[in-house]
Amino acid sequence: MLKGAEIVLQCIRAEGVDLVFGYPGGAIMPLYDALEGSGVRHVLTRHEQGAVFAAEGYARVTGKIGVAMATSGPGATNLVTGIADAKMDSVPLVCITGQVRTAMIGTDAFQETDVFGVTLSLTKWSRLVRTIDEIPEVIAEGFHWARSGRPGPVLIDIPTDILKAKKEFSGPVKFTPHVRPVEAKAEGASTDTIAALLQRAARPVALVGAGAKLSGAIPELRRLLDHLNIPTFATVHGLGAVPPQSPYYLGMVGMHGTRAANTALHETDLLLVFGARLDDRVTGDPSRFAPHAKIVHFEIDPAQLDRVRACELPVIGNLADTIPAFQAELHRHSLPDWNAWRTLACGPERAELDPRGLAQPTIRFLDELFSRLPQDNVVIADVGQHQMWAAQRYRSSSPRGFITSGGLGAMGFALPAAVGVQLAKPETCVLCVSGDGGFQMNIQELATVHRLGLPIKMVIVDNKYLGMVRQWQQLFYARNYAETDLSDNPDFVEIAKAYKIHGWRLNEAAMAEFPVSADTGDLIENFLRSPNAELLVFDCAPEANVYPMVPAGASLSEMVFEDE
Repeated sequence: MLKGAEIVLQCIRAEGVDLVFGYPGGAIMPLYDALEGSGVRHVLTRHEQGAVFAAEGYARVTGKIGVAMATSGPGATNLVTGIADAKMDSVPLVCITGQVRTAMIGTDAFQETDVFGVTLSLTKWSRLVRTIDEIPEVIAEGFHWARSGRPGPVLIDIPTDILKAKKEFSGPVKFTPHVRPVEAKAEGASTDTIAALLQRAARPVALVGAGAKLSGAIPELRRLLDHLNIPTFATVHGLGAVPPQSPYYLGMVGMHGTRAANTALHETDLLLVFGARLDDRVTGDPSRFAPHAKIVHFEIDPAQLDRVRACELPVIGNLADTIPAFQAELHRHSLPDWNAWRTLACGPERAELDPRGLAQPTIRFLDELFSRLPQDNVVIADVGQHQMWAAQRYRSSSPRGFITSGGLGAMGFALPAAVGVQLAKPETCVLCVSGDGGFQMNIQELATVHRLGLPIKMVIVDNKYLGMVRQWQQLFYARNYAETDLSDNPDFVEIAKAYKIHGWRLNEAAMAEFPVSADTGDLIENFLRSPNAELLVFDCAPEANVYPMVPAGASLSEMVFEDE
């Protein structure tokens, strides 16, 4: 005879889970009472949002399912932002929430919230458990949907009386879906049709998104791209999928993408998309996105096709299946000579970001910082200007080496996500890059970093503004800096000290010399090589802007490189 809470833990353990993140409360207390001896390690964060972001960080860097737990009412609703973030960015996540007693549901009981209803549009699958007998099947099905197809979040809401109830338990169960799996094949076109399109193309390009990583098809993708040798670029979630030293790689594409990537995408006559949603931050004005191109869209989720820009040829299926099939067909064909096109797209006149932007001390600081990172590293960026600067300057070949909140753009993501990443990769150098606004949204997780003794390296780019909003206010709202002033920021070094974490500070003058002075170099080196958690504040110019920039509603060909 086991309690419902014990059955839950045995079932998630059977799914391979040995680490969960959470924050206790009344309705979920029976589950916490059962943790000891369960084989499941629990990490106490200092806020439920910290728990779900930490679970996301763990999932994003490992590819495994992240698990977050919270109590009913405010505990459950504090998970909502992380659930939405996981949905947008295809992160496998299972959230387990406590609920008020079954008999009290619908009575507005203390800390009752219909979290099932609240998150219905944000989850791949969700369930309110009604009896203890349902627990094994619900857990098994929830984990199946979290990891299958396009990964995403699942919510399981369990009333506290069910967690306390007892029943005979014969062990976890396996879930077998009744729906027929989607076959990995081209719909509306065969692979030889795509090969024929390539033979007729004069200016082909490839766009790589998060799906390349999620599918586990990185080796296959890299072999294909080496064979094609056409100009290639990535979304923010595709960074690391293509080695940056590849001669055909042009960097990040989109609103803050490189000049070379955006220009080539605008000029192409054939666009091969590998696992990207083609959202507005990538396309700009959809009616003017790749205006001369036919689009071949390799995608596992049919719902993502034709949402922003219609594609001529969809290829539905897991990239691990569809890419090898495509490459096998290519070997039966001879490819055109695209050398002139590749030379133009990848040439030096398009290769750099705006030269004026390269002189920015913040960019030089990030370049210096990234160049000194140990080879085994993961960079987690929060949301804002620093996020785009970091994405532009990121140069790693690790497919899971750059992590950020992309689709939702949730400020406060980076610090708790770094906790999950560091726990998943204890020997890896984990660098958390935040802005002064976002860092304060989950600053309480410094306590988690200290308690667990995690050697996370935290950078705050402090411009004393909500920088990205201020940039838009400067460029499009006549410098009306309404409610973006953070000039009364606290002393972050002193705050770190209060959490028993050592802090450092650098200002823009330290980046004036090139190469940097020995003192500045030693400071950055000591910061990165410390065996302990460290915080480094970089004082950024208040009105520094991220360029290039594609204004909202503009075409990728209409990049802005200047303040005016």
